[in-house]
Amino acid sequence: MLTALGAAVIAAVASLIGVTLGALLEPWKLNAARRAKLRQDRADRCGKYIEAAARARQHLVSINVSHRQGADAERVTGYEDEYYTVRAEMRSLLGLLVMSGPDELVEAAREVRRKDMDLHHVRHEPDDGGEFTRVVLPTAVRDAVVELDRAIEAFALVARKHTA
Repeated sequence: MLTALGAAVIAAVASLIGVTLGALLEPWKLNAARRAKLRQDRADRCGKYIEAAARARQHLVSINVSHRQGADAERVTGYEDEYYTVRAEMRSLLGLLVMSGPDELVEAAREVRRKDMDLHHVRHEPDDGGEFTRVVLPTAVRDAVVELDRAIEAFALVARKHTA
């Protein structure tokens, strides 16, 4: 009888300790889950921002090539419409990144935006030699493309640091 009573007491104490520990650890588990969700949301936003920046870059290059080629206005307008749609997406994603931080990531995203605007300003740049060459971009456009690519890569590195 003493053994059965001892086993019951031990089981009750162990159960009480388990419930108490579970109740004490629950806030930590919830906090860890919340941090993991925030990290995943940030990673998703960063990925979308990188994709949008790459699409914006491509549309601006297409606008430049079409402009230099003398393409019809409808084609150029199509590229511009697509560019402005992607640009609006970038603005939305930047706002979400500003809201969730961290500041280092936000600053890297703003740098991508600045480099995108630099490329936007030279999108109608004429050919260097006056002769249209599809594969060779004008120097100003090429330089702006390289700077935008570098900014996207730098943003990706900062994003990796804050989402891993």
